[in-house]
Amino acid sequence: MRNFENKVVLITGGGTGIGKATASAFVAEGANVVITGRREAVLAETTKELGELVHFIVGDISKKGDPKRIIDETIEKYGRLDVVINGAGTGAMGPLTETSDEDIESTYRTNVFGPLALIREAIPQLVIDKGTVINITSVMSNGVMPGSAMYSSSKAALDHATKCLAAELGPVGVRVNAVAPGFTATDITAELRKDEQMVGVFVGQTPMGRLGEPNDIANAVLLLADHKAGWITGQVVQAGGGLML
Repeated sequence: MRNFENKVVLITGGGTGIGKATASAFVAEGANVVITGRREAVLAETTKELGELVHFIVGDISKKGDPKRIIDETIEKYGRLDVVINGAGTGAMGPLTETSDEDIESTYRTNVFGPLALIREAIPQLVIDKGTVINITSVMSNGVMPGSAMYSSSKAALDHATKCLAAELGPVGVRVNAVAPGFTATDITAELRKDEQMVGVFVGQTPMGRLGEPNDIANAVLLLADHKAGWITGQVVQAGGGLML
């Protein structure tokens, strides 16, 4: 029997990048996987590619009401919820003087409000199924770099929320952890990766000597979600090849 046979896994931002790689990894372990995101065509293509164990729900966790709808639809379809993975995020960077109120609000609604609202709505079912939550944050939550105030602070908020929720939900049997990727080859970093000098800087600061791949992060998520990690909660696990240790 595979580790996640008949388990139900919900992944936000599951249509591309880290979310897609994570969905694929859970499918390989026998899980029923629900992926969510804003782009129906992308979700439909990923669902077709990954097979019958995958179901998609179009939704935007940054919008009021969508987190509840996503959780409700997942439970209605499968009757349980074992793993919630907050993979959706935005990576807006730049000097604060060049950001608008809308930029700041959008970053925080996607990176902080959305995950917290989704977890809140999932808690009753997670308590029943003794489930687990894994938030995808970033090594930048502890990093200091010009132009990163908006993004890094939003991920730092999610890191801290992870620890607070671990303390809050541990007594009812729900674990909460985070995985913090380093510089990973995803859509979010596509523009940065066009700058060979910038890539060289990040690789040079990464002890493992390369950029991360989505599968690197997916493997870390599976480790934390597994029942063998049942005594691990409140941790932010860096999966960045040693970047910004």
